[in-house]
Amino acid sequence: MRICFISHTAARNGAELALLELLKGLSTLNVQCLVFVPEKGPLVPELDKLDIDWRVVSYPWWWKLRGKSLPRRALRTLGGLAAATRIAIMLRRWRCDVVVTNTVAISTGAFAAWLARKPHVWHLHESPYRDSRITFDLGIRLSMRLIDRLSTRIVAVSHAVADDYSRYIRRDRLRVVYQSITSGAGLSQDEIGGIHYPTLDTNVFKCAIVGSLQPWKGQDEAIKALSEIVRRGIDAHLLIVGDGDSLFTTALRNQVKDYGLEHRVTFTGYVNDPTRLIQGTDVVLMCSRWEAFARVMIEAMLARKAVIASASGGTMEQIHDGETGLLYERGNHVELAEKIQYLYQNPQARLKLGQAANDWAVGRFTQERYASEMLDLFKGILTKERTSA
Repeated sequence: MRICFISHTAARNGAELALLELLKGLSTLNVQCLVFVPEKGPLVPELDKLDIDWRVVSYPWWWKLRGKSLPRRALRTLGGLAAATRIAIMLRRWRCDVVVTNTVAISTGAFAAWLARKPHVWHLHESPYRDSRITFDLGIRLSMRLIDRLSTRIVAVSHAVADDYSRYIRRDRLRVVYQSITSGAGLSQDEIGGIHYPTLDTNVFKCAIVGSLQPWKGQDEAIKALSEIVRRGIDAHLLIVGDGDSLFTTALRNQVKDYGLEHRVTFTGYVNDPTRLIQGTDVVLMCSRWEAFARVMIEAMLARKAVIASASGGTMEQIHDGETGLLYERGNHVELAEKIQYLYQNPQARLKLGQAANDWAVGRFTQERYASEMLDLFKGILTKERTSA
């Protein structure tokens, strides 16, 4: 089988990491894969390591944050169609069986598959409904209709994502497939115990929040909660892992200064693999306003770390409150502080949560399961295509 994937960037963000996980799994099943990227970037060397073929073709997104003028949107649409024509020719030459668009941010792959008369799968890793700044070039209703019409199958990374799209797309057209998470899954308890939080006294209660620095990720909420527990007399430290929006990063640093927490908060910047930093913490915080699929949270679970997360989005599919982690009301930093304080004062409960989370996650997010489930989906599509031909 020959599968072509269209990626919206050549970075190593959530959707791209999920793609790499799938490519690794499909390679072991003797599936040939080709990946299109709009430019060279960190994803390309990772594809080379896997011996995955790739092509660079410039193509635009079909949405933008904050609206652009109608002429610019029209030019972007025409540019996407021109790129789709070039990709369609390559698809036919490569003898592609199925085309997969790895995000809702681009439509070029869908149009290319239609031109090449190849079945198309739209893999939805995000929900545009959760960001009011997003403007589709063709408008939300027409864009959703095209996603439906130009797809043989639509895959969502969580039920929360599928529910959002069901506003415009029939729910029975949407299939939920959880991605795999392999980083850190193979480390033993002894290895985890031997990893130390950088430069800190072992008695300090260590919290971490991992993700791009964006307002909706909630790092500001974690800082507020840290200030509250320090006020209550807890010797704690917060590790903020990631980079992102420069204005928001500056705002976070100013917030830390305003609270007098300069010696209690560390900004690491971007970290290629945060697994070992996660393993050096006592608790991992997930303060996002909404997550489609909380990859970092699963990494923490696989590392046997207690997780405290906001009760929203795909997070609620992955945490059973009080059993595999703790949930708090998003926006309520005082409740978050209380949950942190509880785990600080009850180390056995913290360890029990981490172990239960690991027991729950370890068999559910394997590469073998992910690749097998997606391969079965591709096979079903091709069988249906041959039957109806």
